[in-house]
Amino acid sequence: MKHPKLIVAIVLAVATGLSARAEIQVTTGPNDDSEFDVLDARVPVVAENTAAPAPLPGKFNFKSTDGKCEITLDTAAAPELHDWAEHQLAPVLAAWYPKIVALLPSPGFTAPKHYTITFKTMDGVAFTSGTRVEVNKNWIDGEIHGEAIGSLVHESVHVVQHFSGHAPSWLIEGTADYIRWFLYEPQSHGADLVWMRQRGKRFSPSYNGSYRITANFLDWVVNHYDTNIVTQLNAAMRDGVYDDHLWEKYTGKPLEQLGAEWKRDVEAQLTPGAPAKPAN
Repeated sequence: MKHPKLIVAIVLAVATGLSARAEIQVTTGPNDDSEFDVLDARVPVVAENTAAPAPLPGKFNFKSTDGKCEITLDTAAAPELHDWAEHQLAPVLAAWYPKIVALLPSPGFTAPKHYTITFKTMDGVAFTSGTRVEVNKNWIDGEIHGEAIGSLVHESVHVVQHFSGHAPSWLIEGTADYIRWFLYEPQSHGADLVWMRQRGKRFSPSYNGSYRITANFLDWVVNHYDTNIVTQLNAAMRDGVYDDHLWEKYTGKPLEQLGAEWKRDVEAQLTPGAPAKPAN
């Protein structure tokens, strides 16, 4: 037979917030008339969370100021950097990508029309492969008010360099740092005599020291011999025809002689009492 009391009790239990696990004792009598007791009517219903989680900030695209390149910043793995990337980094890259392209032309070359910067957990600081830049999100977070933006201007130079064949790594990195430290943020003194003075008394620069040191050498050559040297050497590296003899072709002096002359100039200014001015 039907058990209306049981049915009503279950409906009541659901309506009053009993969970499906509320204990109901059913006693079956000899005449199949069932009685029930709710042993615990205070068990709350635990509502299942069916709402979709709020989406984390992820990729966003923007155009360079000349409209010729689309840049993607992927902060999906670093949502804490999203606001900084959108409001501080993006405007700099939008403005500077066309400037980098203009600084590094070569016949028949078209700069990439899209590249992506991905913030992630990784070793090192950053690296660029073709149009893909990956950067250490923890390092960026620690340099958010320091070197973060400049480092990605540096990586954007690598996107435009777009080399094939052999090219010396010291010159590749030195070119990127020349554009960064002497053109984008010279006020930071990240590669000039101010920075070199902080290296200590044992600091002895070499033209092929890469990064900031080679950047300083390039700036010296630009100011003393050939204002177009960076563009010409980059074009040769891009075309896979770089050779050390090109320095003599463009400046009238071989690379080793230029390096020695620059070194003497720098070290003379690093002596105590010398004015802290760029080596030019």
